[in-house]
Amino acid sequence: MKIFVCNRSQDESIAKQAINELLTKSENFLAIQQEIEQSETWQKKVEQKMQESDFVVFLLGADTFESEQIIWEYAKAKNLNKQIIGYKLCSASEQSILFCQGFQVFENPEHCIKFLTKTYDDDRKLKLDQYKIMVSSTEKVTENRMKVNNLFFTITSSILSVGFVLGKTFGFSIKAMLGMLTLTILSLIVSYFWEKLILSYALLNRGKFKVIDKIEKQLRTNMFEDEWKILTEEIKYEPNSKTETKIIEYFRIFICIIGFIELMYIGYLFYQTLPKCNC
Repeated sequence: MKIFVCNRSQDESIAKQAINELLTKSENFLAIQQEIEQSETWQKKVEQKMQESDFVVFLLGADTFESEQIIWEYAKAKNLNKQIIGYKLCSASEQSILFCQGFQVFENPEHCIKFLTKTYDDDRKLKLDQYKIMVSSTEKVTENRMKVNNLFFTITSSILSVGFVLGKTFGFSIKAMLGMLTLTILSLIVSYFWEKLILSYALLNRGKFKVIDKIEKQLRTNMFEDEWKILTEEIKYEPNSKTETKIIEYFRIFICIIGFIELMYIGYLFYQTLPKCNC
């Protein structure tokens, strides 16, 4: 369990004592992070360490929140949606405690550790449940995408089949061929909607995998990231959506060839109806 500790430099000596008390009571179960050095990039460093931490602990002294740095850290912790708690130092003022209104404030290290441990365990269980839900939802999206593929393939094939039956029934006359060409154009339009829907499902899954990756980092595991690196860098895996769009493109070329043949045949039929010169 990682915690990021915020305190004013003027409280450094009693802050160290408080940190040692917390480490002792936790039996070194805690990993303490701080950013003491003042530099041009301190805000980036603080943000990075906060993101890696499970909790942000403010050590409350006499005038803790009169510091612009502490106020910035407090606002950043809230912005990152981090669990914030306060820990009273021996010099803590009522004003500093009131600033943390709405968050848990402790002065007993044992009570603080119990709260941190319980909240940490509950949070991990919740994140694990969220992780399972997100993984399950990506599988459902993939299943739905396969159903969409089957549906649109059936629709486009049926349209082309109806066109052929229409032409054969009416002896491939000009009217029949015009009907066939209309249906072929319709199947071509349907193929564009098919491709658009497949790409939409791919984007939906991409968003879900970003959420999964974020939860994994919070759980401190990188299964999906490692799997994706192996698939793309070692095996040269091609995403299903890319393969599916290629198939749709090839199918569209096939439809265009059929449409071109129909158009040429219609031109031939019109040519046959033209009056012939008997010069």
